[in-house]
Amino acid sequence: MTDQPTPSTRSSLPWTAWLWMERSTVAVPLALLLFDVAGTIGAYSGGNWHGDNNVGIRPLDWFAWVLVAAGPIALHHRWRAPRTTLFVSLSSTLVYLLMGYAYGPIYLNALFAVVLIGGAGYRREVWTGSVLFAIGMLWVPTHSQKGQTRTSAIDVLSTIGWLLALLILAELFRVLRQRALESARAREQEVRAREQEARRQASEERLEIARELHDVLAHSISLIAVQANVALEVMDRRPEQARIALSAIKDASRSALGEVRSVLTVLRGDRAAPRDPAPDLGRLGHLVEMAEAAGLRVALSVVGDLEAAPLAVSQAGYRIVQESLTNVVRHAGAARAWILVESAAGLRLRITDDGRGAPLGVGVGADGTGHGTGNGLPGMRERAAALGGSLTARPVPGAGFRVDAFIPYPEETS
Repeated sequence: MTDQPTPSTRSSLPWTAWLWMERSTVAVPLALLLFDVAGTIGAYSGGNWHGDNNVGIRPLDWFAWVLVAAGPIALHHRWRAPRTTLFVSLSSTLVYLLMGYAYGPIYLNALFAVVLIGGAGYRREVWTGSVLFAIGMLWVPTHSQKGQTRTSAIDVLSTIGWLLALLILAELFRVLRQRALESARAREQEVRAREQEARRQASEERLEIARELHDVLAHSISLIAVQANVALEVMDRRPEQARIALSAIKDASRSALGEVRSVLTVLRGDRAAPRDPAPDLGRLGHLVEMAEAAGLRVALSVVGDLEAAPLAVSQAGYRIVQESLTNVVRHAGAARAWILVESAAGLRLRITDDGRGAPLGVGVGADGTGHGTGNGLPGMRERAAALGGSLTARPVPGAGFRVDAFIPYPEETS
């Protein structure tokens, strides 16, 4: 798809054109040289440009061609030696005119040198060179009367007028160049800002996908591992119990595959809605069943209307409960767990167990708050913080561990 130019892009096009002319070290000098050559040949083949009768015009010779070509050649090197370029362009033009050659487009050599060098910031050199050039122009002979110079009052005023116009043009180009550079810098900053924003969004998306995969796989694989151990232990003595464990493994595998498929669908960038959308609080019952199949007795209490919770909050709440139960099953050595879910001004969660108090991989800080060294607790905190909420995890005095989370609903944070 072709990007359409924005208003800011269209407004910057003149500045881009100025910058191109200023930076061109081949195209502009070459075009000027061709125009000088063609114009000089025309001046000699068609007579004086001012309509005189070629009185006092010096014949075209090799030295005239050297002077005509000196200006464009010097402009080609203006970035390496700007002062030399200005001197060569002005002096070659003035010498050409003082020697009495036919008037031609060689004036453009001085014009381009003053404008381009002055626009690059060499104001003092341009002003000094232009004034000296204007003074020298007073001694340029006229072709209408042989030997007569331009020292009359009208000629002096005309020269001063052309000098001021040339300097004003150089100042104008300097301002245009400055605006062009500022516009180019602004566009570069805008491009860098967009790239940084794109990288930030991509990083956040990768983090979210990693968090989803961690929650899905850690929970499901933990349940599968527990049920597999149960099946191995009772396979010979109680085949029916082994069958229940294998059935739980089947259900956990199917659920995990469905959720992983949904995450991969988003990762591939498919625009169609995933076949298995991310689970929310409405599937807490299924989560409890899977935990109980792993041998954990779970008591679920719901206060308020869970359907009032926004989808993002509901999905985050489900993942927090899921990760909490995963930690209980894997690390706590608990027999029971209690889940309290309250939906009012926001979503409030409390998951408590009667295990050993500090699950493996969870340290206790000076404030009594648990700090996970793995990905589980940090991931839960990030989920809550991303929606403007908070989460704490700490051992319960005596025995057990408790996770408390609160996520406000959007209307409460606006």
